[in-house]
Amino acid sequence: MPLPIAHGLLGATLVAATHPQSKSQVISLIAGALVAIAADLDFVMVFLLGPKNWHRGFSHSPAFALIVILIFALLSARARFKQALAYGLAFASHGILDYLTTLKGGGVAMLWPFSSQRFGAGWVGLSELPSRLPPIEIVRSLFLEFVIFVPLLALVLWFAKSARMKRGTLP
Repeated sequence: MPLPIAHGLLGATLVAATHPQSKSQVISLIAGALVAIAADLDFVMVFLLGPKNWHRGFSHSPAFALIVILIFALLSARARFKQALAYGLAFASHGILDYLTTLKGGGVAMLWPFSSQRFGAGWVGLSELPSRLPPIEIVRSLFLEFVIFVPLLALVLWFAKSARMKRGTLP
């Protein structure tokens, strides 16, 4: 399970890639990061209702991400559909990243609402079970997430800026 840093950086990267802006880019990137982290708000249910397998459940599924995308699209004006889609994809990235990086945890409810079975691809274990890791391992995980996701965000921002320069739309 990646830490919020990885989720936030990936969400910001997706917003930068799918909705390149000029004036309010920093705000859009922060919003994309926060939206990407939002799936972990299921911890509130764990806190309020007890540890009944809430985490990485329905809020991490592609079906729920589709619902979030539709809500963003319905709440936005037609002219802002691309922006709504960018934020919806940022939200969807959370469950996908958890799925790809599950080695030990219980997995992600990828087939919700059709099944409560949990799945994990097990490609790499980013910050696996962080609440049980010693502090040095959490620092190592944070460093690893920065090394992976900050260059990706920087690359996307660079390509977006280059594309705007070619079109002559750079402010």
